[in-house]
Amino acid sequence: MPAPRARTVAAACVLLALAAPSATADGGTGNIVVAPKVTTREEPLTVTVHAASCRTGSASSPAFGETRLTPRTDGAGGHARPAVGRDVPPGSYDITVTCDDGRSVTRTAAFTVVNGVARGDHGPAPSDGASTADLVIGGLMVASALAGGGVLWLRGERREGREERRSA
Repeated sequence: MPAPRARTVAAACVLLALAAPSATADGGTGNIVVAPKVTTREEPLTVTVHAASCRTGSASSPAFGETRLTPRTDGAGGHARPAVGRDVPPGSYDITVTCDDGRSVTRTAAFTVVNGVARGDHGPAPSDGASTADLVIGGLMVASALAGGGVLWLRGERREGREERRSA
């Protein structure tokens, strides 16, 4: 593969990677851990705070209200086990942890509620599948990556043609 084409393929891969959503969009609050990341209505979540100075306090979210933190046995923070409300609409939800000393931190998009019913320990079974918005966003991401790769490929072809004419 000539060097310009290799660069074009590499650039297309970079564009596709940049178009994908970030898997670590936690706003710098990695000390709040939520499991599972995807759940259904009326299912419990485990919220764990990894901060020795925040063993007690509360965790709150529009999806489950406010619940008290219980100190972890290892002394390295607190945890809670709230259940998602029955009437909570599907979507991503933030969690705010407020320690008893008054400090608070929010983890944005900490978990996602989907339509469906739980399947034991295997997580939720969405009843609706991908929404129209999901399909449109995914299609636009793929189309933009292909368009960007195509532009880079055409530029490389044009450059190769000029180099061949110069050497002739």
